[in-house]
Parts: sequence; C-alpha cells; structure tokens
Amino acid sequence: MMDDSYLDVTAGYVDDCKITQMQYHSFTPYSNTSFSYNDEIRINIQNMDSYILPCENFIYIEGNVRKPSDAVGDVRFSNNRLAFLFFEMRYEINGIGIQKLKSPGVSSCLKAYCSYTPNDLNTLDNCAWDSEMDGEDNKNFMTDNVFTGCIPLKHLFGFCEDYKKILLNCNQQLILNRLSTDLDAIRVVDAGATEHVEKNEKITIELTKVAWKMPVIKVTDKEKLKLLKVLDSRKTLSCAFRTWDLCKYPVLPRNTSHSWTIKSSSLLEKPRFILFGLQTDRKKSIEFDAGRFDHCQLKNLKVHLNSEVFPYEDFRADLKKNTTSLLYKAYIDFQKSYYEREYCEPLLSKIVFQTYVPIVVVDLSHQNDNVKSSTIDLRIEFETDTVIPEKTAAYCLILHDQFITYNPFSGDVRKL
Repeated sequence: MMDDSYLDVTAGYVDDCKITQMQYHSFTPYSNTSFSYNDEIRINIQNMDSYILPCENFIYIEGNVRKPSDAVGDVRFSNNRLAFLFFEMRYEINGIGIQKLKSPGVSSCLKAYCSYTPNDLNTLDNCAWDSEMDGEDNKNFMTDNVFTGCIPLKHLFGFCEDYKKILLNCNQQLILNRLSTDLDAIRVVDAGATEHVEKNEKITIELTKVAWKMPVIKVTDKEKLKLLKVLDSRKTLSCAFRTWDLCKYPVLPRNTSHSWTIKSSSLLEKPRFILFGLQTDRKKSIEFDAGRFDHCQLKNLKVHLNSEVFPYEDFRADLKKNTTSLLYKAYIDFQKSYYEREYCEPLLSKIVFQTYVPIVVVDLSHQNDNVKSSTIDLRIEFETDTVIPEKTAAYCLILHDQFITYNPFSGDVRKL
C-alpha cells in the first residue's frame, strides 16, 4: 500500500546495483580490407570469460560515396540504406547458426514499418532511415560524400530483439555478405538524372570500416558467484525468440489473381505474423527507393495455414478511392499483438501508409495448437483490381517461433 511507504520512516536505502560496469567493446573483421562487392565479412567474439549482452549490440559502418565526374544529379540514400549494402547476414553462437536474414534491407524495412513508433524516428536516423518520407531521402546523412552510421542488431535479428539476457561462456560470430551492387542503397535525384541513368549507375559506395560493437558487462561479486554456480551446474539454458524468414517471388505473372505456395515448415516453427509487400521495378534501380513498396491496386489477400484461413473477412481495399481502412487497421494492430501492448503508436500515418508503404499485415498468432500436424503448409492468395505491372516482385516476411538451447559448460548449442 502507498500509505505504508509514506509512514515507514525507518526504511533504509538499498543499493541494488547488480551491474557495476557496461562498456561497448569494438570487434573487427579478420581482414579490414575485404569490404568490396560479394565479399564475406566475418567478425568473431571470443571473450568467453566476459558477460555479453547481445540485445544492445550494433554494427558501426564508415564509408564514402564515389561519384564519377560525368554523373548527373544529387546522390541520396534509400530508406534504411545501410541494411541494403548486404544480401545476407548470419548470427552464430559457438559455430551454430542462430539466425540467417536474407535481403536485410527489404526484411528490416517490412519489420521496422510495423514495429517502430514516432518516438523512434530520431534513433532511426542513425541507420539512414528517411524518417519524414517526404522525398528528401536522407540528404543530410553524408557530408562531402563521407558517411558514418550504426545498425542495431535488434533491427535485423529477432534473437537480439527478444532475448534480453546475457550470454555465458559463448563464442559469437557475425557474418555479413556484401551485395554485388550498390544500386539498392542509393538514389539519384534532381533534373537530368533520369536521362543519365547509365552514367549514374557507375556511382559506388566504398566501406572503409566495419565494426561490431558489443556491450561487455561486469557485475558485483555476489552476482558473479550466482553466475558461476549456473556454469558449474552444467545446466542447459533455453532461449526463445521470434525469427524472421523472407520469401520472395522475383517476377509475378501479369494476372489479377495469384496463388503463391510459400513454404512448409516444422511444427516448432509456427508462423505468427505475415508481412506482405509488392515492389515494381525497384530492384537495382537508381531511380526508385528500394525501401518503399507499391500497392499495385491490391484489393484482398488471404493466408492459408494448413486448413485455416486468415483473416476471416476480406480487406476490401480500393487504392483508387483510398479505401484502405481495414488494411491500415491490421497494420496498426501489429504492435498490440506482437508486443502485447495495450496501445499502438504506428510509425506511419494513414496517408503515408497508403502512398509509400501499402503493406499487408496478417496476424496468425491465434491458432489451434491442439491440432497435431507434422508440417505446416503456408500459402498466400491475393487479388488486384488491375493486372500486375511488369517487373513486380512480391515479398513475404514470416515471423515465427524459434527455440534454441545452449550449455555454458560444454558449449553445446542446439536449435529445436
């Protein structure tokens, strides 16, 4: 009771600071020169005696833009541009892959549009996020063609977002695979740029530094003793989180009705959310922002999960008449269900959503777990009011459950 706290004048001060120090340590790749196209950047953390907090780590990047003398226009970065420098990222613990993210740029865009709030916009500026979506396209992110930025790994990996505990006695490795081109990461604007596309495609991005910044923690002697007892007990620890799996349909057929068999997975990898988006001629295009999506006159979408269909009722969207209320409602409800909040603060207003990011969010979190099946079959059916334009790709980001166990004593890591 509050009254008791007011009247307990003899209560003393309790110093409950269990963490005595938390400092970021930089870990660099084996080679500081292999940052070119198609290169694999490996960064290893072998501080097995340290307490590591992966939920607060990030990648620090330095680089510059090389613009040929005959290029025409002003170079801007695409939305979420730093993630578009890589085609794949992997996170390993003791040599076992915990998460693999394909097309990090598109994947993290789909997830971030749904997860972040307006209060996060200033934070997102640090990873080249076009927070205003007003066409300015990160014009202030670099100065004299030089830039620096940070990508929090919770922006890329569900493990870093969901698992908010330290790791004991573990080696960790981050593997970044560079793309073969920078065209997804940049745009060229201003008059004359569209007439000189071939010249502008020679613009490149050179990375000069890539570092993995990881919080290393020191604790009080009392807490250290507790953690040593966990280590000596040889107990296996469990980690539960939600992983992200991007599926892509590179070129959709020019129809108005589509059926896409996504994948089959095990019972332990139950899909909980589907984030669906369409992009027309944005891949490797220096004219269009690869971090945005196109509506393509989408009017309805259904997700078939074995014998169940989500959602129960149609979206009934009509983009010509800006009828997107049900689509937007599904989008803003994501935060309530995914993060178990009582409120939602969508990053995008309704007009920005239907103009720049008309994605579809389908909540699959409420399923009949009593129905036993050896596999889970996932299929998407969607309809458009008009024929799908040429060079249109479909992206489906699946957010599903993932469980791993690790033994701090033996180093054994298993994915369930």
